[in-house]
Amino acid sequence: MAHQSGIRVSDDLLSKFRVELSEDATLRTIKVGILNEELYVTGEHQLQGTLLEDLERVPELLNDTEPCYVLVRLDYEENRWLLATYVPDNAQVRDKMLYASTKASLTKGLGESYFVDNMFGTVRSEFSSEGYQTHRRHVESTAPLTEREEEMIRIKDMENSVMDAPTMDSRRSHVSQNSYPLQDQAEDAMKKFAKGMVNFVLLCVDSEEELVKLVREDTLQSHGELAQVIPKDMPTYTLYWYDSTTSIFIYTCPLTTSVRERMVCSTFRQGFTESARDMDINVDIRLEFDNPVEITPAALSEEVSAKASSAQPPAVPLQKFKRPAPPNRRPRAMAAPSN
Repeated sequence: MAHQSGIRVSDDLLSKFRVELSEDATLRTIKVGILNEELYVTGEHQLQGTLLEDLERVPELLNDTEPCYVLVRLDYEENRWLLATYVPDNAQVRDKMLYASTKASLTKGLGESYFVDNMFGTVRSEFSSEGYQTHRRHVESTAPLTEREEEMIRIKDMENSVMDAPTMDSRRSHVSQNSYPLQDQAEDAMKKFAKGMVNFVLLCVDSEEELVKLVREDTLQSHGELAQVIPKDMPTYTLYWYDSTTSIFIYTCPLTTSVRERMVCSTFRQGFTESARDMDINVDIRLEFDNPVEITPAALSEEVSAKASSAQPPAVPLQKFKRPAPPNRRPRAMAAPSN
């Protein structure tokens, strides 16, 4: 099942959609966007002609940088709808991830049974009457898929869209394809960490500037200081030397932070550790906490001990020493027979 973002359908959208399910319906399309963690109406078109005639106007609702959903009425009597997901290539990475994980919330909030078809596209022309007919020919020419197979295809399309997003990666040296680039100060601090010059580096993800930024670098004197220096009001990545040979990556994500912040940080943490590895920081232990107060010396010790135990080869049972057998004695000569 696809991961859902937690964003909800707004009262305005729900009210408008209910009207369109009644005898007072007048709309062919409803454009839906995300703002302040809610799905709301951003545009609409009236019923004017046939489905194909009205679809010619759908690209007018779209622009080249902002993703959106478009609800398209397929017929009037049976209330069958098409859900079109538009995610342009020029959209910001965080928005691509957000719309990828919110579609299920949209259909569940409005009623999944009304949506009998769905399509995904990255350019406006794909949602014209010609694009829709191409979509239908493709659907009708392929063997029927199970619901699970359709869901996996949709997830793959979204993932590919995110992976192909243009970012600053090509202009940075230590950047994973699945993460924002590192701020210069953050990169310098991580290099110090790799050399053992500091034992603590705290970073955050700035989704507005699309950067992983340095919050603090330091040399802590005890494990108990971690809970005091990691913020309780923002998601963070922490690199920490537990001792001279054990490095720990800690992802903290307070439940009080916004859905978008949690999504972005959670999505990019694997990419961040890959970037760290490229800088010769081999993370031995990965930990995740909702609240920094949970990062106690006892909790760290338990994780380090468990890691050490799993890394040790199985003990070979000791064998009791056995005294070697004495050498074979020379056989006695047989007495000569008497005459």
